[in-house]
Amino acid sequence: MSLRHSKDSEPESVVTEPVVRDRIPDAALDAIAAILRVLGETAVSDSQAASRLEAWARHILVLASPPGSGDAVCHSRDWAGLRNHVVAYVRHDHAVVSRSIGDLQDAVWLVIERVSQAVLGDAASDANALAQLERLRAAAGHSAAELKATALETVQQLSEIIDEKSTRQLQLARELGERVDILKVELEETRREADIDPLTKLWNRGVFQRELSRAVHVRTLVDEPVCLVLVDIDHFKHLNDVHGHTTGDNALEATASALARSFPRRADVLTRFGGDEFAVILRDATAADGGRLAERFLAAVRQLEVPGARDPVTVTMSVGVAEALPGEPADSWFARADRALYRAKAEGRDCVAIAADELVELCRVAA
Repeated sequence: MSLRHSKDSEPESVVTEPVVRDRIPDAALDAIAAILRVLGETAVSDSQAASRLEAWARHILVLASPPGSGDAVCHSRDWAGLRNHVVAYVRHDHAVVSRSIGDLQDAVWLVIERVSQAVLGDAASDANALAQLERLRAAAGHSAAELKATALETVQQLSEIIDEKSTRQLQLARELGERVDILKVELEETRREADIDPLTKLWNRGVFQRELSRAVHVRTLVDEPVCLVLVDIDHFKHLNDVHGHTTGDNALEATASALARSFPRRADVLTRFGGDEFAVILRDATAADGGRLAERFLAAVRQLEVPGARDPVTVTMSVGVAEALPGEPADSWFARADRALYRAKAEGRDCVAIAADELVELCRVAA
């Protein structure tokens, strides 16, 4: 499924780009920025890696200030700084991944070692048991008193062998269970950190793509409505240009907080899947439900106070809503919500638009 990385479709103002010494084709700059963003999305070693790589991508694309340089105006691209940052990041990430793989390998080898010891221990116990049974068979031709004595001794020996084997197996199971529990917690924490957007603390693009596909499957199985809400901050590039990227980041954080307050159900999947783009997957919700909640979100956003701005900042959003149709693939569902989002922008922004298919269905039901 191809998800766009949209920006406002209409230019806000004409900004004269500073004269730069390096003239690189736009396609090359776009490719470099895309690579940086993919590196950020797949980061596992550092929860802040994605935001720093996104900042480098903005620096490459629009000469925004590179990380650590404040809001100073840039007149050329810091290729040396970018190279040093990416090299250091890749090496660090590789080291963390290698350690994680090493821990997993150690856990696997621990299982192999313990099972091997158990097998060897069982083999020794089995050999001892066979020896005791052989003694019992040998005593079968002796007197009753000798046979009785040998039988009692054999039973005692076999009981001890069984008790020893049970104790060893229980200890093995306990050790392996403890190790698996520890490894499961470590892996879950690592997975959650990799799935969370470091700036907004919402789920990231990878989670959105996974959950969108799952929502379609659930819609098919249980025949319950599911709704997709796409959100885009109006004039976000203009906000960054006028107030600086620190204020832009503050606006993103404030937007994420308002989103979480407006869509509070635990079943709702709140994600940031682009620079200034958000998405919410609403389970057991119709297009009308999604539109109503989206309007509540817009009302909350209008009350936002964004810290760090030189002057008061008014933030508004454009929202597109689409309910999944029976049997509809995920990419088609997303495309309809995306078209509704563009229609909201075309109709003046700061509004909610519902996908055309839902509007037809709602009118039919109302009639």
